[in-house]
Amino acid sequence: MQENQLTFGVHDPTIIEHDGRYFLYSTDTRQPETSGVPIRMSRDLVDWAFIGQALPGVPKEAKEWSNALGLWAPEVIHYGDEYRMYYSASTFGSTKSYIGLATAKTPIGPFKDQGLVVKTSSELCHHNAIDANVVTDKDGNQWLLYGSFFGGLYILPLDKKTGKPCESGFGRRIALRPQSVGTAIEGGFIYYNPDTDYYYLFCSYDSLNDTYNIRVARSRHIDGPYSDCHGYAMDDFTHHPDEIGMKVLGSYQFSGEKVVLAPGHNSIFKRSDNQLFMVHHARRKALSDEFFLNVRKLNWLSNGWPVVSPGLYEKDCKQESLDLAGDWEVISFDKTTDLKKSHAETIKASDYQKNDKNEFYWQGNLVKTWLEIVDGKIRQVFSGMSPEGYGIIAKKF
Repeated sequence: MQENQLTFGVHDPTIIEHDGRYFLYSTDTRQPETSGVPIRMSRDLVDWAFIGQALPGVPKEAKEWSNALGLWAPEVIHYGDEYRMYYSASTFGSTKSYIGLATAKTPIGPFKDQGLVVKTSSELCHHNAIDANVVTDKDGNQWLLYGSFFGGLYILPLDKKTGKPCESGFGRRIALRPQSVGTAIEGGFIYYNPDTDYYYLFCSYDSLNDTYNIRVARSRHIDGPYSDCHGYAMDDFTHHPDEIGMKVLGSYQFSGEKVVLAPGHNSIFKRSDNQLFMVHHARRKALSDEFFLNVRKLNWLSNGWPVVSPGLYEKDCKQESLDLAGDWEVISFDKTTDLKKSHAETIKASDYQKNDKNEFYWQGNLVKTWLEIVDGKIRQVFSGMSPEGYGIIAKKF
């Protein structure tokens, strides 16, 4: 797949759909030079064009509080007759941070700043007001998920009419990691799956520079508690911190392909045909600004846990009934954060069993297989989950 240069520099991405077009919002990374949230547009989720920025810069109140040079991790939702953008203003290593709200009548603005949603500092609290995600629960109520390394992830109820908190304070903490791993958690996103009646908390562990990886846990209630496939809570300090959360995706490389390093800070995008996508960024090199957009299909296993496509989305293709036998290149994730390279596997018909959900049990793993366009050609792929709760992705030779 030929890379679109206009998706380089995309960090902390989120996508919305409007009138047959897709709009991508991301952190100000100076690629291109913006300070008020870059906006890109596409008609196919593959080819993107930079079309401007949402705000002329960091709003006055946010800048005075945070000293931010640009805006981070925007969240955009459509509610009523307006588009609401929740932006983060902060500086690296500081908890003097500010989440604000700006509104517009169209996805490309002009956006008008509506001021403060929540702010933090070391004098006010022990957590950090960045990485906003607005979630609508199954009863129609809205909530703000936010937080980072400093103090974990919090959830706060919103007033739908104003888009701002409907109670004082900072809300409830729903995820935290211990000091032994630098409390490294951020980029939270909650998705409600009506088929399973669970809320799924996606988040990123470890360093965005090189060891980022995406984890997920779930809860019957939007404000938690959230637990993983082993029943470990997302604020569990009794087990090894790298064992908490189902690991959906980490750094990997298929044979003959470029490295996908430190994937993280994901959002979930639901297309108008109900197809789900995981939208996130990844790097080509550690500790560099060589990050780029990743859009990949998200599917669900019959055990109620999500899996993602082994490759970036190119376009849809017709599906057919598939078997698992054949020669594959497989990547198996585990609790470690090192780069996983593909290994060859020959799967025989005697090696697996098919269930009534068109999935396969192979070597103790539960996997789902389908057809995808890879480098312009139809290719069989599979994704799954190990008994230990780690993702598996594969492409057929």
